Amino acid sequence: MKRILLALVLACMAMSNGYGRKKLPTYDVHPANQAPTLERPAWPNYDHQNENSFAVFSNIMEAWQTDWGQSLWSERAKWTLYRCREATYVTFDWQVPDYQDWWFFRFTTGSAIIDADTGDQYLLREIEYFPMDQCFWVHGQSGRTIRFVLVFAPLPLSVEHVQIFEASAPTRRWMDGDAMRSRVFDLDELRPKAERVEKQGRVIY
Repeated sequence: MKRILLALVLACMAMSNGYGRKKLPTYDVHPANQAPTLERPAWPNYDHQNENSFAVFSNIMEAWQTDWGQSLWSERAKWTLYRCREATYVTFDWQVPDYQDWWFFRFTTGSAIIDADTGDQYLLREIEYFPMDQCFWVHGQSGRTIRFVLVFAPLPLSVEHVQIFEASAPTRRWMDGDAMRSRVFDLDELRPKAERVEKQGRVIY
């Protein structure tokens, strides 16, 4: 009887520690993305205080509504981390409000994924299709969820707990430029849990 009770206790402990859940794969696939339309490049004398000097983009990749991304600083934004061999990709999916068709964004050199256990920083390398360290406009996306794909240095398999760090940047209206650091996440909290599967409907004549 004691052996049966011990087995039941161990089984419950295993399930509570996540052993009963499906384990995520070692590596993820590159997140879906597409090139936007550059309607106007930034002015040669770009000035972060002059909104007219910003580049203008439209036809941004539209993100699928998913149930796995994490909100860090805004409920309109979901962040998902893709651990790949060649790099670490983080999707920033932003829900554009219906009431405003023009929004500007800025991604800053020095931003990083921080290994919360060692303090090692895996730096931001680029934003696919968009400039770094410059504000830029997006428009024509009202009511949609648009995607930016951030490319960081690859994470070793030993990394288990991370923080997302946004470096400081010049202050301007609606952007105070302060650095921000997220709470500590278990890495798998940020990773995608499933791939979207398109339903194949019937062909009806």
